[in-house]
Amino acid sequence: MKHLVNFDSSRDRDKPFRFKIGKQEVIRGWEEGVVQMSVGQRAKLTCSPDYAYGNKGHPGIIPPNATLIFDVELLGLE
Repeated sequence: MKHLVNFDSSRDRDKPFRFKIGKQEVIRGWEEGVVQMSVGQRAKLTCSPDYAYGNKGHPGIIPPNATLIFDVELLGLE
């Protein structure tokens, strides 16, 4: 059964989410997906549990073994 929930949105906060590649600040799906993007590109990242939060999930937010779908736009690089 698919259950879709918007659990976070930096667009709603009007503040881009920033992170450093290779520093394990984000899930593996983001690490591997974002590096394939070009500045200005928007992509849908579908992250299987192995590329997201696995069998532990993120208590209170993401259930165990959840496949996550993200709408991501790469605004810039530093």
